[in-house]
Parts: sequence; C-alpha cells; structure tokens
Amino acid sequence: MGIRYVERRLAPELCYEAVAQAVHEYLEECREAGEVLHPFEHLMFPIIRAGFYPRGLHSVKHFIYRHEEMARAEAGRTGEEQRELRLPGEDELIEQIMRPYPTTRLRAYWRRVHKQLGAYRLAEEQRARDATECNKMRHITKKSPS
Repeated sequence: MGIRYVERRLAPELCYEAVAQAVHEYLEECREAGEVLHPFEHLMFPIIRAGFYPRGLHSVKHFIYRHEEMARAEAGRTGEEQRELRLPGEDELIEQIMRPYPTTRLRAYWRRVHKQLGAYRLAEEQRARDATECNKMRHITKKSPS
C-alpha cells in the first residue's frame, strides 16, 4: 500500500470536510449580511484555497442564483414581499458541490468520526470526574480521626 493509494482514499473525505466547513461559513456570512453574498469570493475561493476543486464547484454559483430566483418567484406568486433571506440548505449545497461523490457515505464517515470524538471526550470527562471524586474521598479520609 503506497502513499498515492492512501491519498486517493483520503481525498474525498478531506474534500468533503473542507466543503462542509466552507458552506457553513458562507451561509453564516450570508445570514449576518442579510443578503446572498457572491459565491465565488465567499464560497468557491475558500474551497480552492484549501486545495480542493470538486467537480460540482463550478456550477454552485448557478445553483445558488437559481434557488434565489425560485424563492423570489414563489414569493411573487403568493403576493408577499420577500422579507427573509432564503438560502439553500447546507446539505443541499454540499451535495451540489460534491455531486459526483457519494455524499451519504462521506456524511456517514464524518458522523462516525464525530461520534468517536464525542465518546472519547465523554470518557475523558468521566475520568476527570472520577479522579476528582477520588481526591475528595482521600481528603475526607485524611481529615477524619481514626
């Protein structure tokens, strides 16, 4: 098993994590600004800067603008003014960018990783609580006259 094999196996997972982080940050920035920010500067460029260029990245700008136009048309049909910002969902956007990759497998992989990290953190917290409890019990037994 060579280094190239390992790189090929890890590339989709690492790319998915970079895309998920960039999408999350982009949507947060859009919500804070109250408008749809330009996808190239705020979404595509951070992913490219991270060293990844998934196949669906070049069509994400059209996907975002199409979603925005559809939201405007729907608001126009109902006769209401578009007051709130209607952005695509995080999962929708990630799937659009990672289109050729099996995103469900990648999402499941990162859920497993986060679950393992959560279990590790819980175990560490439990060990710390047990150690604190043990120290308290030692302190109490030292003070009590025998």
